[in-house]
Amino acid sequence: MEEAEIIKRIKKGETALFSEIIKLYKGVVFGHCLSFLRNRQDAEDVCQEVFVSVFNNLKKFRGDSKLGTWIYRITVNSCKNRLKQMQRLRSRMAEENYSPNEEEEINAMVNNIKEKEENEPDNLFVSKEIRAAVFKRIGELTEEQRQVIILRDVDGLPYDVIGKVLKLSVSAVKSKLFRARENLREKLEKDKIL
Repeated sequence: MEEAEIIKRIKKGETALFSEIIKLYKGVVFGHCLSFLRNRQDAEDVCQEVFVSVFNNLKKFRGDSKLGTWIYRITVNSCKNRLKQMQRLRSRMAEENYSPNEEEEINAMVNNIKEKEENEPDNLFVSKEIRAAVFKRIGELTEEQRQVIILRDVDGLPYDVIGKVLKLSVSAVKSKLFRARENLREKLEKDKIL
């Protein structure tokens, strides 16, 4: 069944067909969330939030763009919101005084996340240290540069799709990507990775 037909039938009340949309886009959405958030649990949570949002707002989808582009836009916004929540939480945590036990629990959680990431199959082929350094430096870029790098270089999206997701022209995407890559290259050269 065609995507447009599925959307049309869902809008008419056949909500069980929404599972087809989930099947089509779950892998891409989860992959983007994981690339953006670097934490499997957060990525799973945000992925679920994305599909709840898609379901709740599908009646508003006009079809001006492809469904995948619209879902990607929701994914980017959801990831940005989660990052903002995480930043606020970190700020509050920094202001509070922790007992040694709480500090140990936080360190154990961080180490657990790192261990899980190290055991992912794609990490078997890339030096853990280099991968960590690159993602650390990507995290230091401006939000806009981080988004463009992740969408193009991590997720492999074409320029026109990135433009639609970020609401930019293709030339603006290319320009921002060039600057983002230059900034990342400079940071990696300072670390003697390049």
